[in-house]
Amino acid sequence: MLHEAPGGTSKQRKDAKVSAVFRRNGVNEHCAGINALASWREEAKLFTASKDSTVKRWGVSEQPSFEATYEGHSNWVNDITVLEDILVSCSSDTTVQFSKTDHTGEPAPIATFNQHTDYVNCLAAAKSAPIVASAGLRAEVFLWDVQKAMRINEQSGLYEAKPCEGHKGSVYALALSEPGNFMAAGSTDGAISIADTRSQSKLASLKGHTENVRALLLNADGTLLLSGSSDQTIRLWDLGQQRCIQTLAVHTDSVWSLLASHDFSVVYSGGRDRCVYRTQLANRTSELLLTEEAPINDMAFDGQSSALWVATASSAVRRWNVDESLPAAQAQPRASADLQRLKQHQQHQQPDNTAFLASTSTYARSRQAQDRPLQAQQQHATAQTRGIAPLVQSAVLTDRRHILTKDAEGNVELWDTATAAVKERFGQINFQQKEAELFAPQSILPWFAWDTKLGSLTLHLDSTQTFAAEVYAYTMGLQAPEEQKLNYGLEFLRGLFSTWADALQQQQHQQQQQQRVPEGDAQPEPPDPPQHPDSDGSSTSFSSSSPPTSSGQEPFQYTTGPYPPVIMCSLQGPGQPWDQQPWQKCVTKFTGQEPKISMIPIWVCRAVFTGEHKTVKETKAGFLLMPLQDSGLPSLLQSKLTAPRILLIYKVATYCQSKLAEQSYHMQLGSVYWDQAQQQEAVNANRNRQGDILELTCNGWAVPYDLSLAAVRQYIWKRSDDPVLHYGRQTPGIQAVQYLWLHILGFV
Repeated sequence: MLHEAPGGTSKQRKDAKVSAVFRRNGVNEHCAGINALASWREEAKLFTASKDSTVKRWGVSEQPSFEATYEGHSNWVNDITVLEDILVSCSSDTTVQFSKTDHTGEPAPIATFNQHTDYVNCLAAAKSAPIVASAGLRAEVFLWDVQKAMRINEQSGLYEAKPCEGHKGSVYALALSEPGNFMAAGSTDGAISIADTRSQSKLASLKGHTENVRALLLNADGTLLLSGSSDQTIRLWDLGQQRCIQTLAVHTDSVWSLLASHDFSVVYSGGRDRCVYRTQLANRTSELLLTEEAPINDMAFDGQSSALWVATASSAVRRWNVDESLPAAQAQPRASADLQRLKQHQQHQQPDNTAFLASTSTYARSRQAQDRPLQAQQQHATAQTRGIAPLVQSAVLTDRRHILTKDAEGNVELWDTATAAVKERFGQINFQQKEAELFAPQSILPWFAWDTKLGSLTLHLDSTQTFAAEVYAYTMGLQAPEEQKLNYGLEFLRGLFSTWADALQQQQHQQQQQQRVPEGDAQPEPPDPPQHPDSDGSSTSFSSSSPPTSSGQEPFQYTTGPYPPVIMCSLQGPGQPWDQQPWQKCVTKFTGQEPKISMIPIWVCRAVFTGEHKTVKETKAGFLLMPLQDSGLPSLLQSKLTAPRILLIYKVATYCQSKLAEQSYHMQLGSVYWDQAQQQEAVNANRNRQGDILELTCNGWAVPYDLSLAAVRQYIWKRSDDPVLHYGRQTPGIQAVQYLWLHILGFV
């Protein structure tokens, strides 16, 4: 779920957006659920595709050992498949990527294609032909000639996959015959389309499922098809007759994954009910092999033993032993036998709390599950890959700098956007209670949206909102004049892209050194600065010498921590294929050798190189400053004032004190602060002072000096017009008034 910051616009703009993923782990473990598995059985390798946007390769000859991470996608990786030495992956970022399966070091996609216009849900590969099919939302199905696509990509050309028409709903399951001559596709309307891959024409439509088809599996000769659906059934289809020949009600919820033995006599199925069953098609005997802790997204055979790898919403994949011995064959009632005959047959069997006779009715299966609960054959997994609990909850604090998060294990942490790292760990505590404890009445304009859909904290920035928030530089711990302001979004971008800007500056310096000639000779022209193509066909040049920050220092540092953030970008502008492809890169991995400067949005380039940015919100705030009735204090010459919205009430009180002194009314500043440390310090400082104490109130409440004008308007005034601040002599009950206000707000 994407959280739109309060006050921000939900209207989608076509400007390129930049996201920053705050990494919580190294490259050797996932931090979100696993969507898909692919077993490279000849090499004893396992590939895992995760919601954290990465694919990882594991050696599984013995205990699983991490080998490589494949980065490149900018959203969930929904499916993967291996075709010879090519790993194909698809993602919710609308792309299909090709990578080398045996790549070492830092694997990167060798080709990225974005022919889909929406999420890509599933893939299928032919075993004896270089053909891959991809499908997703909006009924889009494409056929890819892998060898041709790779060849055209090497020549910097544009490869276009062949569309396969005839699907009515979004497609969530695919299967290709071994020679790749036909394809099966299951969609949300419950129908399974059979299509000729050579002509891309529809051959048949298999109807029987009543809900979304989530899994498909073809036998070796392409005569039989297994399907699993959200209607809780598994169906076996005879493609020659184009009809269903068996219906198995094994699960009590949606069926999401299917595997089968080589001869198609035994089916392994997993789904939303967290169970993995093994069913003999000949006699319909089903066994509960194992129960996972979360719904089962995918399964894969282990290439070295009789075991299954099972992927769930957990960030770790577990291996389970599978007993190869099957139960004795049982007398098989006809597939059309009614429920009563099925019950009579089961009554004559030996009691077995791990196996049952599969029904054709989901209602009968549900009753059976209630009346006769099964015990899984396997109670413990034998191995698992590494992973950490994903983030499941988050809240941005009112300072718009810190974010509170909670992971799936209940651990609560406080993140700092200035470092992209955890500032404080609280352990397993109540999230809402800690959020309330950390509340402070601050009013900073929202400058990012955020979510935790990748299992990590991700900040999203666009040109319409990023530069809205300003704070005083000293609040960031910087040595700067009191009036020096700092733009959160501007400094955040400069920190993220500092390595890239430094690399370009170094390259420009090297070019200048190489072009130097002996004194007296003609001087060469200086190297051209980087240019970014604009949407109107013109180009904008940028100097590679990045200006200092607005505060003269670097408050946002991201290159020194153990887990530097990852930048993701979604480009939607016109141009060459690279102009339209999402990309991602760790902030420390920029070299300046990136193929195009235009891979980075122009509004980001302007901010990083020149400091140019547009402020989309009014940074000024108006207010009225008037004497409290019966206070005996005079009016000021100018009662309607305008100041920066982040100006602290302390400054307003100081201004008021000086103006009253000009009229011979000498008063001491009060000691009303929200922050308790400042409160006590002010009380101690005023302990021995003589004379009247100046008090500012709004709506009858004493205003703490450490609130800003914007905070007063949001939390005390609570109206759209300019707030009215009254000044007067502090009353003896000031402390009680302050704590009464806190009580009313519900924080004390």
